[in-house]
Amino acid sequence: MVSWLWPVTSLGKKPPTKNEVQLMIEEILAAKIKIGKKERRDYYLIKTYDVLCVTDQKFLIYKKTNEDEDIRYVVPYEELYERIKDFHIKTGHGGIVKLRMSMGHKYKIPRPAIEKFLSVCAICNSKQVANRKLVIKPIVTKDFNERGQVDLVDFQSTPDGKYKWIMNYQDHNTTFLLLHPLESKRAIEVANKLLTIFLTFGAPKILQSDNGREFVNSIITELKDMWPQCMIVHGRPRHLQSQGSVERSNQDIENMIRAWMRDNQSKKWSLGLQFVQFQKNSSFHRIIGRSPYKALFGSDPKIGLSSSNLPSEIIKKLTAEEHLAEILNNIQPEHEKEEITSYCSSCNTEMLTVVDSGTIICDLCKTSEKISKQRQLGYQGQEKAAEKMLKVSQTRIPNLKIGDCVLITVPKVDRGPSDPNNVFAVIVNQNKHKLHQLGTQYGLAKGWYNSA
Repeated sequence: MVSWLWPVTSLGKKPPTKNEVQLMIEEILAAKIKIGKKERRDYYLIKTYDVLCVTDQKFLIYKKTNEDEDIRYVVPYEELYERIKDFHIKTGHGGIVKLRMSMGHKYKIPRPAIEKFLSVCAICNSKQVANRKLVIKPIVTKDFNERGQVDLVDFQSTPDGKYKWIMNYQDHNTTFLLLHPLESKRAIEVANKLLTIFLTFGAPKILQSDNGREFVNSIITELKDMWPQCMIVHGRPRHLQSQGSVERSNQDIENMIRAWMRDNQSKKWSLGLQFVQFQKNSSFHRIIGRSPYKALFGSDPKIGLSSSNLPSEIIKKLTAEEHLAEILNNIQPEHEKEEITSYCSSCNTEMLTVVDSGTIICDLCKTSEKISKQRQLGYQGQEKAAEKMLKVSQTRIPNLKIGDCVLITVPKVDRGPSDPNNVFAVIVNQNKHKLHQLGTQYGLAKGWYNSA
């Protein structure tokens, strides 16, 4: 018994034990066939819960409000720890939002139990949250492959054979990322990995990196040599932590790789990269309001039968398709309906449809609509986050005027070991967009600067 998991001071009702769950199943089955007046508890149980019968086993589930809702199991108190732990590892030691969204499709676990579990996870407690800086003009993209970001994560202190670097390529709209181990940070090696990605998913219009414009320019040059038809421009460099999408992603990747290495007792992080990539892409993303995988493909990723609503006890026993079909038919018996030949209202493709099935649309067009809808919702999430960042920044941005003395922070990629972190400057001019022209002891600084 994990008595620490539900302290007396926690909010909410303590989940039922295994014995209580079994008793509730018996009460519900008895209440359903009960003749005459039912007790108040009978009505409560029938309204809130249901019993799922699979072969000779019975499971307590929450009553579905509609046919499209997922089956969600009631987790006994004794099994809370193992259920939370399984999903916590699957999400790469994700936080409470990722964990709740991941488990929510199959289990309904109280928030206090999740919070208590996270508070005692040694790996999660070792993570450090990076400070966020101000942002003047958040970058928002409307569609996939509009803007891509490539960054390198330094793993030279923990080499895996010949691999010492990690390339993190992320689409800005969907936040879908791809990870590759690298032997070095040479532009030709990075370009080769990007070419593989671009020939699979297509190439972005804009490629940016916080490793500096020279780094991106050399990559684009190498890409053009290998693929002359691919025309990409480099994006404007962003201040580290200004918007934070890829910067936090890089930090998450480091933390998740370390967690994978500890969980699997392995130093082969080049192998763990693919698992971390899947965990990141399949986890709920707070800004876009869905997982990156769903934003790109229109549906959540599948992990075989593990993604189904079948109980884990049943899944472990399945070995053949015939056995699976038999169980599915017992749970959801098919009702024969008359089918007719029709044409898709979108692409005019001939197809079989059920009589009186409403709007006729083929599976491919349905998938296309799902993808378009998910990306549009993700874009709306980016816009909301951008507005929120601007409001926070505007309350903290100083009101500067011509003649004020300021500090220009020199990006790490643009300074040498002996160069100063900051340069003193004076505001010599302002424009209508509240951007400043700065003068230093070496002359006018190139470009216009914002107050942040």
